[in-house]
Amino acid sequence: MNELVLLQGAQSDLLSIYAVHGERTYLRIDQALGILRLFPDAGPRHYKNYLRRLVVTRTHFGIFYSVTGSRVLIGAIMDLRQSPQVIEARLGRL
Repeated sequence: MNELVLLQGAQSDLLSIYAVHGERTYLRIDQALGILRLFPDAGPRHYKNYLRRLVVTRTHFGIFYSVTGSRVLIGAIMDLRQSPQVIEARLGRL
């Protein structure tokens, strides 16, 4: 089993999502994080071939992460309905 590490931005994203969208969405994201712990290659490579993206089932959120050894580094949890330019600008800062 791999270790999940939520970077500061991802922690902030998760708290905001809970505050705005409630427990149901939070639990779906938590379930997706559990999948990443077991299957870190579940999400395809997405951004500049070093970040992966896992789309959270029955939501409009995506988890952006990278895998380093046995650690899964969660960089951002974002609403995928934003413009691609906004998403890429945020990912460029990771």
